[in-house]
Amino acid sequence: MNRKLFGTSGIRGLINVRITPEFSAKLGLTAAAFYGQGSTIIVARDHRPHAQVVEMSLISGLLAGGVNVLEAGVTPTPAVLWSISELDADGAIICTGSHTPPEIVGILFFKRDTSELDRNEELLFEDIFFSERYRRVPWNEVGNFEYVEIEEIYIEKVLSKVHLSHIDGKTVVVDPGNGATSGVLKNIIELAGAEVVAINDVPDPRFPRRDPFPRPQNLKKLGRLVRGINADLGVASDGDGDRAIFAGDDGQVYWGDISGAMFAIDAIKNRGTRRIVVTINTSSIVEIVARELGGAVYYCDVGPPAIASKMKEIGAGFGLEESGKYVWSDAIFYGDAALATLRMLEFLGNENKSFSEIVRELPKRYLMKTVIDCPDEIKDSVAREIEKSIENLNIKPIYQVIRIHNGFKIMFDDNSWILFRPSGTEPKFRIHTESSDQKDAEELLRFGEHLVTRIIKNLIT
Repeated sequence: MNRKLFGTSGIRGLINVRITPEFSAKLGLTAAAFYGQGSTIIVARDHRPHAQVVEMSLISGLLAGGVNVLEAGVTPTPAVLWSISELDADGAIICTGSHTPPEIVGILFFKRDTSELDRNEELLFEDIFFSERYRRVPWNEVGNFEYVEIEEIYIEKVLSKVHLSHIDGKTVVVDPGNGATSGVLKNIIELAGAEVVAINDVPDPRFPRRDPFPRPQNLKKLGRLVRGINADLGVASDGDGDRAIFAGDDGQVYWGDISGAMFAIDAIKNRGTRRIVVTINTSSIVEIVARELGGAVYYCDVGPPAIASKMKEIGAGFGLEESGKYVWSDAIFYGDAALATLRMLEFLGNENKSFSEIVRELPKRYLMKTVIDCPDEIKDSVAREIEKSIENLNIKPIYQVIRIHNGFKIMFDDNSWILFRPSGTEPKFRIHTESSDQKDAEELLRFGEHLVTRIIKNLIT
């Protein structure tokens, strides 16, 4: 195993291949040393059956290291985070594959303030793990174990963060994708006063109806249903409920850049913040609308840990990732599909406009994206080869190159850009392009695909 555990968000891999019971127990011991003997940690999981294998092993390591465990069972990830302060816990560990394919499992580590470990904390955790600087405590010092029920806490906390008068009477179609938010997401939105129609609303770890990663390509049924029943909004979440991808009243499904731009407008106009954090792969549309309202956008690396760290660093009130994660500093430092849906309904009520009307008022940009299969072990080499190629690019004049962790965003003089970034959760390399001209964005994407495919082929052969 290489001396690196964490990806973009948490630790992920195949059950009984990378993520074994022995590995998970060692993570539990490491976490006990990291959080400190006597700490209290909430532990939960998504509905994938192999997540329970990981959870049980983690718990054994935590208890053996002297940490008290509050076990919340199968529950959406944001529900656990809302419960940390209420249960006076020191953090949380959640076993979830989130948006990844059914066979993947992951472990996410959270602090008392509900954010994930930042990069320095991840390095400390990795150092404890690989140097085995943890302790198995004597029998009379092992941690206590207790089951807890957190759904009511979750519901109460989320509902307290919105003005329900703006939501009452709205119609919403929800698609939890047979994930861990099945039933829960529908319940919260109904309790807020909206009428709800739900599809794919039974937990099923096989994810038989669609990929657990919500994206416009696999949400066409959601869009058709929204338009067919004249709903105000449609929302789809991922496997554990931190992502929200929206369908407008016209049935069109949008990436998180569009809804993120709306939330940026809302944050500046209605929530008293002018500082917005966006990940490097987010459309320029967010920066354009924020600037028009006197706000400012700050870029960060991809993933919730980077978003939360940057928000705390600059005192931002809102942050987002184009994959459908929206973070508010007055809530939790993580995405929550339920809160995002209610705040979108609240925003539509404040504006007294439909989703599609607001979209038409936004600047027109064309964002393209693709992924290319890339073995994890050559990702760093691929990134180095791309960097070598940057100096020889003859596409158009380069305005700026922004370097992120193993990735590059090349910004051109005409405000178009191309981003090369290795996935932190899957064996893939991601390419995003954007331009005010659709043909130009498509040509940039083809160029990026050709470059990365050629580099990967050369490295493999």
